[in-house]
Amino acid sequence: MRGRTSLAGLFLCLSFIGAAAQTTYRLQPGDTLQVWIAQEPELGREIVIAPDGWLSFPLAGHLKGADLSLSELEAQLLDRLKPYFKDVPNLTIMLRPNAQHQSLIYVTGEVVTPGEYPHRPDMTVLHGISVAGGVYRTTLLAADQDRSVVVQREVEHAGKHLEELKARIQRLEAELKEATTLGTPEELASNPALAQEQSLLNSRREAVSLEERAQRQAEELTERNAAALREQVDMVSKRVDLAKRRLQSITTLVAKGGAESSQQMVQEGVIAELEGQISRLMSEIATADRARLAENARYESARQERHTQLLVELNAARRDQEETQARLSDSTRIMSIYGENALANQQRARRVLSYRIVRSVDGEIRELDATETTPLMPGDLLRLSYRDVEPAPVANAAPASRPDEPPSTQSTETVAR
Repeated sequence: MRGRTSLAGLFLCLSFIGAAAQTTYRLQPGDTLQVWIAQEPELGREIVIAPDGWLSFPLAGHLKGADLSLSELEAQLLDRLKPYFKDVPNLTIMLRPNAQHQSLIYVTGEVVTPGEYPHRPDMTVLHGISVAGGVYRTTLLAADQDRSVVVQREVEHAGKHLEELKARIQRLEAELKEATTLGTPEELASNPALAQEQSLLNSRREAVSLEERAQRQAEELTERNAAALREQVDMVSKRVDLAKRRLQSITTLVAKGGAESSQQMVQEGVIAELEGQISRLMSEIATADRARLAENARYESARQERHTQLLVELNAARRDQEETQARLSDSTRIMSIYGENALANQQRARRVLSYRIVRSVDGEIRELDATETTPLMPGDLLRLSYRDVEPAPVANAAPASRPDEPPSTQSTETVAR
C-alpha cells in the first residue's frame, strides 16, 4: 500500500513537471505558427521562425520570436498591430507541429508572403523571392484602396458639414441675442454657408417683425375701440344726468298739479333706456379688454415658444457638431494611416533592395551579402530589406565596382550575434 502511494505521488509530480514544461515552452527556429486575426481574415497565415530566430508578419514587420513563449509573442505582435485597427485586434497564435523537411529555405522581409519554402537544386536568391510572391510593393490591399476613396469622401463631406453647422450655430446664437448680422460683407462673400444662414436670419427676422407690427396694430385698434366706447359711456352718462334732472323737475310739477304723471313715467323710461345703453357699452369694454389680454398672452406665448425652439435647434446643432467632429477625427486618422503607407511606398521607390543570407556554417550563424544570382543552400534564410541609395561619387573617388560584382562596402561574411 505504501509503495502504491509513492508511485502515485511520483506520477503526479512528473505530470506537474510535464505540464509546467509545456506552459513554459520557448519558441525555437523552425517552429511553425498559425496566426488568425478576426477583423482581417486575409491577414491570417502560417509563419516560420527563421534560423536566426526572427519572423516577419505584414504590418508588424520583423520580430524576434526565438526564446519567447506563445503569449509573449502574441503580446508583442498585438502591440505592433494596434495602430492599424480602430479596436483592439482579436489575435490568436497556435503552434503547429512541424513536419521534418530536409531541404527548406526561409524567406523574410520585403516579400509578399514570408515563410518557409522547399529548396530546389540550383536555386538562387531570385528564385527564392519568386516563390515568396515577389517583392512587397504596397501595404494597401485593393479593398483598402477602395476604402481610402470612401473615407476621403467622408472626410470632405464631414468638413463641409462642419462648416454648415458652424454657420447654423452662429445664426441661432444671433437670433437668441436678437442680432441682425452674422459678419462683415467680406466674411459673408467668402463663406457661402454663412451667407446662406444670413439670408435665413433676414427672412426669420422679417417674419418676426411682421408679427410684431401686426401685434402693435391690433393693440392700437383695440385701444381706439376702447376709447370710443368710453367716450360713448361718458356721453350717455351725461344724458342720464340730464334726464334725471328733468325727471326731478317733472316730479315737482306733478306734485303741484302743473304736469301729468304720464310725463313722469315717460321720463323714467328714457332714463332706464340710457342706463341700459351704458351697461351694454361697459360690457363691450370688458369684452375688448379680455380680448386684448388674450391676444397679448398668445403673442408672449408664441415668443417664448420661438425662443425655446431656437434653444432646441442650437443644442441639436451642437450635438451634431460634436458627432461630426468625432467622425472626422476617425476618418482623418484612417486617412493618415493610408497616407503613411503611401509615403512608405514613395520612400521605397527611392531606395534599393538589399539581399542578405543567414546561413549556419559549422554550427555558427553567419550573415552574407548576396545578389539576385547568389545560390541558396538548404536551411538558408533569405532576408530582403531596403537601403538608401548611396550618394554619387565625387571626383578622385575610388572606381565603382562592376554591376556583376557583389557589394563591397562591407565584409561578405559577418558573424550575426
